[in-house]
Amino acid sequence: MSIKLIATDMDGTFLNSQKDYNRERFADLYAELKKRDIKFVVASGNQSFQLKSFFPDISDELTFAAENGAHIISRGKELFAADMPRPAFEKALAILAADHQGEGIICGKKSAYILETAPETFYNYTHQYYHRLARVPDLSAMFEKDTIVKMAFNFPEHLVDEKIAQLTGALQGVLFPVSTGEGDIDILVPDITKASALAALGNLWNIQPEEMAAFGDGGNDLEMLQFVGHGYAMSNAIPSIKAIADQVIDSNEQESVLTQIEKILATN
Repeated sequence: MSIKLIATDMDGTFLNSQKDYNRERFADLYAELKKRDIKFVVASGNQSFQLKSFFPDISDELTFAAENGAHIISRGKELFAADMPRPAFEKALAILAADHQGEGIICGKKSAYILETAPETFYNYTHQYYHRLARVPDLSAMFEKDTIVKMAFNFPEHLVDEKIAQLTGALQGVLFPVSTGEGDIDILVPDITKASALAALGNLWNIQPEEMAAFGDGGNDLEMLQFVGHGYAMSNAIPSIKAIADQVIDSNEQESVLTQIEKILATN
């Protein structure tokens, strides 16, 4: 069965360690994808404003499953935005406040928010992934000012597995924690994943999962790679992602997503 949709994670997958990609090579491939009406979907835990910045000339043509599927924008129009329930939002904030080991990010449709007391190093780190980022005195107050699609906590990397286990137990299914790399843990509304975003897009475009290919490297890519008919893990992916992928390809430093897209086009 031919491929009609290609989805890719960004950090550690499509992007190299310099947070860039071979733009000339991709432009040629994208032109061919358009010619064949193969959808290209950017599926990332990052904010839509940040994702669009990587594709300045074609951002209004692309589809972004941002915030790990919690905010879907296609051809410049919003298709879906998760709406986190207030009780769950407050519970997660209370857990973070009691922990004292991490920092929090509130991810809204309009902007992302961190505490004004957060270290400058955390602001600079976060701004890489959330181009619209504001310092605020009270994270809880943002619920009244924006639609909250996701939360994110950042911990020292060696604590992530421990914190995932703690959060899973403490949140008791009202929210779902998932590791996204570099010490980050996204806190999602249950059943909102990159896979749920692809399912919604497949329904919209009449594309079946077996007609989709996807690329990823981290814990937040697991459901997506399991959902599609052709799941590719990077060689730099975490072991659990390699274990469930249909194929492990070379690393993000070797333009491996672009190479695999070329192979898909050659045999499609």
